[in-house]
Amino acid sequence: MSGKTNPGRGFELAEFESRLSGFQARMTAAEFDVVLLTAPPNVRYFSGFDTQFWESPTRPWYLVLPRQGQPVAVIPEIGEAAMRATWVEDVHCWPAPQPADDGVSLLAGVLDAVPRKFGRLGAE
Repeated sequence: MSGKTNPGRGFELAEFESRLSGFQARMTAAEFDVVLLTAPPNVRYFSGFDTQFWESPTRPWYLVLPRQGQPVAVIPEIGEAAMRATWVEDVHCWPAPQPADDGVSLLAGVLDAVPRKFGRLGAE
């Protein structure tokens, strides 16, 4: 895991690790392999990512929480630097706007790469 924190705002790395590990334990108990987050409060809770782009929701922002391992962000490239300043290390970006796709194929590839045990995906 990275030595990153969220300097000047948010929580220390250990808090995000604790949030994720607790949630992953609940995912395993509920037999989910992965959970897809898109709502700003939930993305912020698990990543520490905060942006004014939430005020104008014209692009999708995804955070993938696998049952094991670290979160994966799938976001428009305009948010890449801000997401990389969080503890999330695996960041996939697309050049938005792309009205015909807008990150969906990139997200599908990330979801396909998640190891499966139960064959279940959760979403908000």
